[in-house]
Parts: sequence; C-alpha cells; structure tokens
Amino acid sequence: MQARSENEIKAVYLYNFIKFITWPQESASENINICIYGDNPFGAQTEKLSTLKARNRPLQIIYPDKTDRPDCSVVFISPSEEKFADELLNRINDHPVLTVSDIENFTNKGGVIGFIKLGNVVKFDINLKKARASNIQISSKLLELANQVIQ
Repeated sequence: MQARSENEIKAVYLYNFIKFITWPQESASENINICIYGDNPFGAQTEKLSTLKARNRPLQIIYPDKTDRPDCSVVFISPSEEKFADELLNRINDHPVLTVSDIENFTNKGGVIGFIKLGNVVKFDINLKKARASNIQISSKLLELANQVIQ
C-alpha cells in the first residue's frame, strides 16, 4: 500500500471538513461550491472531489479570479495567494463561508481552518470564533480532532 502524499491527505481532510460543517439555510438540491484561489495544490484529487457528494449535495470545484466572489461554501486559499489572503478574507467576512488554507498562521489571520504540519503529520487548527462570526457551525467531533481550537 502506497502512502498518501501531503496534498492527497489535505484533499481528504477538505472533503471530510464539509461533512462536519453546517451552513445556514442549506438546500439539499444545491451544489457545495469549493472555490480554490491560486495554485491548486490538490492536483488529480480535485477531479475526484468533483465526483463526490457531501451532505447529500454534489461538490463543484470553481477556480475564481482574485476579484471574483462567486457563491462559495468553501474557499481554499493557496499559499501562492498569501499576499491576497487578507483582502479575500475581508471580502467574505461575516458570510457563511468555510475558509481553509495551508498559509502559515492562517487561523490567527482570520481564517477558519488552517492546515499545519507537525513533523510528518498533517493536522489542522480551527478558529471557532471566526466560524461563529461567519454563521457556520462546526461539529464537536471535528473540534475534537483539531490540533488547536481558537475560542
């Protein structure tokens, strides 16, 4: 059995995060739009994600322009867009959007979930205060798995 790459693990995490998040006014018929800003670190995993469903809703991957704010349930900000991250976070501030990144200290900069690497293990931190301000609910099960939860 071949070990998964770091980015494959992050793609699996991203998919599983969606299962443990509740957005206001969810509709079973709508897509869950995952917007990836910047370089796509997930490679072929992105195509796999777009064939899956989470919460009985199909996933759709969108690659918006930096100035776009499409209807996103999840926003992943690639490290290639670190200089743009503050502007994007301000633009979606207080909207029900799950923001995820592997930019260093992402949760301290206003993101909801930030990937971190502890040795060879990929973990994540959660900014619960920001999630609440964005009106999204994070399951206690996901909070238990987090490396650190910012209250």
